[in-house]
Amino acid sequence: MSEFNFLGNLIIKGKLRCETGLLIGGNQESTEIGGIDNPVIRDPNGYPYIPGSSLKGKMRSLVEWEEGLVGKDGDVHTCKDEDKAKNCPVCIVFGCSSDKDLKIGPTRLIVRDAYATEETKEWWKSLDTGLLYTEWKKENTINRLTSRANPRDFERVPAGSEFEVEFVFGLYQLPNSEKKDYNYIPVLFKAIALLEDSYLGGSGTRGYGKVKFNLDQEAIFISKEDYQQGRREGKKVSIEKLKSNPEDVLSKKEEGSSDSEV
Repeated sequence: MSEFNFLGNLIIKGKLRCETGLLIGGNQESTEIGGIDNPVIRDPNGYPYIPGSSLKGKMRSLVEWEEGLVGKDGDVHTCKDEDKAKNCPVCIVFGCSSDKDLKIGPTRLIVRDAYATEETKEWWKSLDTGLLYTEWKKENTINRLTSRANPRDFERVPAGSEFEVEFVFGLYQLPNSEKKDYNYIPVLFKAIALLEDSYLGGSGTRGYGKVKFNLDQEAIFISKEDYQQGRREGKKVSIEKLKSNPEDVLSKKEEGSSDSEV
């Protein structure tokens, strides 16, 4: 039996809005004269989407910089010592390498792939850009000595597009400890704030990838007891209260038996 005590899942949903054009690269299936140099990634129906790996990876990178955990080699951070890992917000929330024998439990944060809203899909269908649901972005580099131009064509998700986002934060109690994961929840909100003031995808320093999150005002907390009793609706929890005092909010949630909001 696992020594980790599962407490429940916190589910946070909302929308991500592209404030500027977004470049999330896909694979160029063929090379054509006059073709696009950097196509966007698409789902099987041809709609652009944001992979959860891209979103989570950028959030992790920003938190690593903010926490001062970026090493000289620049590799993805993973604690080498188990005692440090048990108190590391990056290793706990975003996970650590599977080749490290660090017994800190499962990765707490799951980031789902983000698909376009129905309103955005309908808007994309009306675009007159010559591309399917996207836009051209022409760029040019100029040789400083010869003034020779090197034009390039990029494909971007247009500004104003919105995507459905979902974060699942698993909560555990560490073995042989009173310590619970509640106080790691603000790391997620910090990562979101850092991303809003940075960029998502490629070419961010040239204006691409400015995004804005519009999270639902309430998250859903599904406790261990809810799962055991077959309840999947969970209880509503205020996002603002989670940001400031998650332990009190969710501890109260576990102990209460009413259906009132927390």
